[in-house]
Amino acid sequence: MRSTPIPRRINLAIAGLGNCAASLVEGISWYCQHPGDDGGLLFPLLGGYTVRDIDVVVAFDIAMGKVGAPVQQAIYQAPNNFVRLDVGVDCAAPALRGPTLDGNPAHLAHFVSESAEEAVDVAAALRDYHADVLINLLPTGSLEATAYYAQAALEADCAFVNCIPTVLAQQPDMQQRFAKRGLPLLGDDIKSQIGTTILHRALLHLLESRGATLVRSSQVNIGGNTDFANFVYRAETKLVSKRKSLARYTTDAASHVGHHYDPTKGALKNALIDIEARVFGGSPVKIAVRLESDDKPNSAGSVVDLIRLAQAARDRHASGIIPEACAFYMKSPPVEMDDLEALACIQQHWGHAGAAM
Repeated sequence: MRSTPIPRRINLAIAGLGNCAASLVEGISWYCQHPGDDGGLLFPLLGGYTVRDIDVVVAFDIAMGKVGAPVQQAIYQAPNNFVRLDVGVDCAAPALRGPTLDGNPAHLAHFVSESAEEAVDVAAALRDYHADVLINLLPTGSLEATAYYAQAALEADCAFVNCIPTVLAQQPDMQQRFAKRGLPLLGDDIKSQIGTTILHRALLHLLESRGATLVRSSQVNIGGNTDFANFVYRAETKLVSKRKSLARYTTDAASHVGHHYDPTKGALKNALIDIEARVFGGSPVKIAVRLESDDKPNSAGSVVDLIRLAQAARDRHASGIIPEACAFYMKSPPVEMDDLEALACIQQHWGHAGAAM
């Protein structure tokens, strides 16, 4: 008698239980509670995994209201303010005290009171909870903390996904260290599912493909959550990442990318894109776009794909960076590729959008 195959699962660890992590946890719960609905997913099945195969097993944070609580409670503690999904979250995984390092500078400490608990040994905790993949969702500008969690992933045999602008996966020595340990490394700086950068790139690509000459390009992002409060002081790595993502199209044109913190905006982000180009005979074309969204669930739509790609790479003994995954899902990938070319590679090697493998 043939036994029933045991479904494969992905044990996920999260560094940083802020708004992005909260939206990710809610989103996974939503799809688990709606088993017949794959709307909003580019890949219902990717590398042999569905979103419903992701189990959050442990998280790390520093906030007094989050540390010591189960994830299902911690994600709703201040200063988190994201657009909630209509879903109940059942995630009893613990939120453990991680090291602060440079993850809570003075301007963020205004929002976040730190837990008095002693920081755990993250590598040991990853091993104890049998984590397969660790995702980095710390505040932008967390250089020391990102390096610490990457090292912990190496020690605990975890794949590492760097969702923030800190340069990590772009470092050749870091690529070699993960490759040597047989572990996937994905980064840097997540592109939202339908975010400002991907929309801006699509417009610039359209102009290029239709023979237009770009004159100037401007992108300004306005938001009211702690991410934007952080950008007031530590936006440079984010801006560098965005500029890099647009550089292919803006080399010979005037270009600007900026952020503005407006606490009245709350969870929502407003993005303004202005483009001027010349077409036949120098005739002017002007494009102005306004995008309003909550970046958090918007980014989670990409994060769930990266988690599954990281685990699928582990299954196939693929280590180091996955160029097409980084190029398609990250603003500052180690290897630049055209978005559609990268997507085609993912479809060919890891799964097909909208269809089972």
